[in-house]
Amino acid sequence: MKKDEKNESFTKIDELLDNGGYTLADYIEYYGQRKSKLLMMNDDSYNLFCNLYSDLLSNKYGQDEKGARLEELTALLFSKSVRNVFNVYRNCRTSTNEIDLVISWTENARLSGINNIYPCFGDYFLCECKNYKEPVTVTYIGKFCSLMSVSDINLGIMISWEGISGRGKWDASKGLIKKVALRENRYIIVIDKDDLKQIFEKQTNIFSLIYDKYLALKNDIDYSKYIKKHGAQDIIRL
Repeated sequence: MKKDEKNESFTKIDELLDNGGYTLADYIEYYGQRKSKLLMMNDDSYNLFCNLYSDLLSNKYGQDEKGARLEELTALLFSKSVRNVFNVYRNCRTSTNEIDLVISWTENARLSGINNIYPCFGDYFLCECKNYKEPVTVTYIGKFCSLMSVSDINLGIMISWEGISGRGKWDASKGLIKKVALRENRYIIVIDKDDLKQIFEKQTNIFSLIYDKYLALKNDIDYSKYIKKHGAQDIIRL
């Protein structure tokens, strides 16, 4: 598409949004819910993602090398899914910890209101990448919870190739994540190799994936809808 044709198309979209009373944030939210290709990587970034994803499936690399590729793949997902939406800072050190990724909204994202579409992300969030041979145990989930608490943030993303431990919803790592969400309103979203496969197959995008998992975790532990007024409570108050 030529530059003039592109400008004309964008002008029409702008007019449609303005005439309908919609904002850019409304537009992004709509397409995010539809898992639109507009929130997926461009061809060059997607090809790089595919190469990194293939390396993680390959037997040619050791655990450390695959771990580095998983971190690179994760940084790519947040920095390139939609241009100029996230700032991605890698290997950030505090006085006591090293954080794989710290991710915040860009100034453009804030000005356009895109950050308000996904309030679960907060002002910024942390991301840890684990390429262990086994699911991440409760010990590491506990450390990540502690890091979130010290950093005073409410969302953490755990990219774990083999997922996390726990046979049932309230067992081991899975159980700790639910308990922390219930008690502290801090949410850890786990993305495993099956989730990354969905992105590889262009079935979803990173925004929809995280937001869907956040809602599933939040709604699963929200018991307030089950608390109904008992007929005798006014009598007891007397």
